[in-house]
Amino acid sequence: MSSLRNKKILKCLKEFLSKNISSPAPAFPDNLGCTTTYLSKETGILRNNVSMELNLAFKNNLVIKILGKPVLYIHKKSLTDTYNIKLTNNLYANLDDFKNAVSAYRLNNSSNIFSDSEPSSLTSPKLKASHNVFENLIGIEDDLGTQVKQAKAAILYPPNGLHTLITGPTGSGKTTFANIMYRYAIETNKLSNNAPFVIFNCSDYAENTQLLLSHLFGHVKGAFTGANKETTGLVGQANNGILFLDEIHRLPPEGQEMLFSLIDHGKYRKLGESDTFHTANVLILAATTENPQSAILKTFFRRIPILITLPALNERSLKIRMQLITHFFQNESQIIKKPLIVSKEVLKVLLSYNCSGNIGQLHNDIQVLCATAFIESTLTPAAENSIYIKLSQINDNLKNEFFKSSLNRYELYKAFNFNAIKNITFSENHTPFNNLFTKTDCNNDNNLYEYILKTAKYFYKNGSSLNDIKQKIYSKISPPKNSANNSEIKIDKDILNKIINTDLITIIKKNLSTTNAFDITDNKMIYSLALHLELLKDRLENGQSNSLINADQIINKYPEEFKLAKNICLDINKLFDLNIPNTEIAIIASFFHTLKQTQVSILPIIIICHGHNTATSMADVVKNLIGNTEIYPIDMPLDAKVSTILTIATNLVKRLNSKRGLLFLVDMGSLVDFADIISIKSNLSIKTIDNVSTPLLLEAARRCMMPNITLNEIVNVITNNSYSKEIISNDSEEFPFSKEIDSHLLFQLTASLSDITTFIDVKKALSLLSQTLFNLLSTYNLSISESIFVKFIFHSICMLERVIRKESLPYKNIAEKKLLIFSLQ
Repeated sequence: MSSLRNKKILKCLKEFLSKNISSPAPAFPDNLGCTTTYLSKETGILRNNVSMELNLAFKNNLVIKILGKPVLYIHKKSLTDTYNIKLTNNLYANLDDFKNAVSAYRLNNSSNIFSDSEPSSLTSPKLKASHNVFENLIGIEDDLGTQVKQAKAAILYPPNGLHTLITGPTGSGKTTFANIMYRYAIETNKLSNNAPFVIFNCSDYAENTQLLLSHLFGHVKGAFTGANKETTGLVGQANNGILFLDEIHRLPPEGQEMLFSLIDHGKYRKLGESDTFHTANVLILAATTENPQSAILKTFFRRIPILITLPALNERSLKIRMQLITHFFQNESQIIKKPLIVSKEVLKVLLSYNCSGNIGQLHNDIQVLCATAFIESTLTPAAENSIYIKLSQINDNLKNEFFKSSLNRYELYKAFNFNAIKNITFSENHTPFNNLFTKTDCNNDNNLYEYILKTAKYFYKNGSSLNDIKQKIYSKISPPKNSANNSEIKIDKDILNKIINTDLITIIKKNLSTTNAFDITDNKMIYSLALHLELLKDRLENGQSNSLINADQIINKYPEEFKLAKNICLDINKLFDLNIPNTEIAIIASFFHTLKQTQVSILPIIIICHGHNTATSMADVVKNLIGNTEIYPIDMPLDAKVSTILTIATNLVKRLNSKRGLLFLVDMGSLVDFADIISIKSNLSIKTIDNVSTPLLLEAARRCMMPNITLNEIVNVITNNSYSKEIISNDSEEFPFSKEIDSHLLFQLTASLSDITTFIDVKKALSLLSQTLFNLLSTYNLSISESIFVKFIFHSICMLERVIRKESLPYKNIAEKKLLIFSLQ
């Protein structure tokens, strides 16, 4: 923390408070807190630096933070001194919560229930209310029953409770459990309502023993360089309350030894003192992810009488996991203030994936999943009131962990009757469970969805593609991926058992083996069709089917494909006692026809560019626009060795092993020579085009998808002059309505459309569409008007933009309108 910046900001906070409080009246004024914008303006410090310093000050117990719009900060010591109050927490959800906390303190102290210096020492405590804070803890009646009994004993044991060590893996809920113990102590009158609960993570200053011990025990002036004044320390702040030491194994041996005197005699020394002792009545709760017998001094471990071990998530029952999943979705629904409709397939994945980060990771993955659905809902023109969470929205991190799981589909169906449900809806007014994990263990950022909304709108307005917008938002809300998880995932039967009935796989492969038209080793095709059939079964069982498909037309056009699809569906009818209609069989036949068209392998493109993300960005844009998946980017950072990139490219070529050849698109330099070198090593035909750009890659990818084109033909078409002219000659055609349409109107129309489109080149489209309109009007001997021109151009360009985005406008009674059009033909 910058000392000068910090002092300047805290001074400004203090002065702001004194200006707004002339005398400590009973009622708090609303303008106690400062915003970061105000502080930045008053101090002349950049807003992001102000925010950073405030967060550090909040962490060091110097300021109070009140969430809301905007977030407010209050100088803590000035406030507590002015109003003669003591506040346990530094963070409040809103201004009302803050005022309620102050009112509660005043009420307790005015009635003299407890004093700060005399904690309750009742040996037979009575609950203040019949409610027990542990009752809502998920698992209290299952796998946490023993732990809860231990925790209650630790709090109630006379006279002041028993020091406790909580162990368990990262994310298992240790901080939550400690917080519940603190609340239980207040609930049972073992601690007063205003008793402190001080949290200290021993890893924060683990590399600086002196600073760590100073924070924990305090120091006297001159104890070390920079110690300009005496400090109290967290032990002193926790007097008559609870001190929670997280990651206690990171506390150095001398720090553990300094706790001996506190535990044994209630005394401690500040850093720099030699003959002075301070007293403190503190109940110590500690937590560690390590084995305490090896990570903690034996002399210190013997002084902790209660050891509570929390289980990892994969050690807990599926019932408990379902309760956690359900409540996390419920919590997100309340934050978004929209119902969440969650597919049962999503629930299956969340129940079965390998959640190595335990409850913390489970919550984070669900929040990212909800954020993904929220992004899509935000970017949908006709957004519905509900947000749908589908299997396609699951991110790569979760997929990778899912594939590692050993849990199979049969265990899920044994525990849950998934046949009885289709989706589960979570809404603000519907609370299936009520537990504490969602409130204390995993802190929810109430501004997350506001951030998503603002970010999406900003990038959308500035012309970013939908894929780029998602990636920008994911980078903020998702944890960085472990490089070990980025390897190619091999799909096998164990994975299929989790989400797809293996009988479907058998039926599909049996029928496909009767024809030579398809590759039965193509797992992607097999799994896609199997998943479609599984979802089809669910839809038919719920009385849903596609009725708008013209089955007769497909039967006539694709008789072989329809026969194959029908044979598969007949087998499925017998297996599941279903009656799959012809309309659904026709859809599967269309699927087979599409596969036949793509059986000729697409010519792969390898794009290599200098820069950290240049090739990847170009490839993502083109894949999103035209659906060519055979584009493989290789990014070459400026500090990368040419030999390293050459090895990567060579290995990729060998893995692809494309007998039709490969196309290299590169930007400059030595990359131009890669194709010749690799072609000799791999004995494959490779051609190179340099000076790559996004339009050039777009054209190359489009032509590589053509089934009968050769590699040489692609290179010749792209490198000849005609292609260059096609790209740059946007205004070569004469505008057909130069006399009828006012030039100012044309300029305004072009400018307006440019503001609302992302992918369309408005000038080029305007020229082509104007010529089309001119031909139409000439054919029917009609005259042009400015009204017709504007409507036609505006509608057509917006329609093209929607086609590229794969978005459609909702139309009512579309089937009837189609029939009407056919009847008029």
